[in-house]
Amino acid sequence: MHLTVDHFYCGMNLIAMKNTCGANATTTIKHSDYGVDKYVPKVGDEVTIAIQIEATKD
Repeated sequence: MHLTVDHFYCGMNLIAMKNTCGANATTTIKHSDYGVDKYVPKVGDEVTIAIQIEATKD
């Protein structure tokens, strides 16, 4: 599995007045890779996972 990062930015958060970094990433997994394939192909095998994160330096 790999993550595709489509947005990454660091800068000053003007509300908190602290350095903040944020990122958006996505990955795709298959139900069948984890043994969850009872209803495939009636239910799609692939699932897209979206990850959004923000970190603030104290």
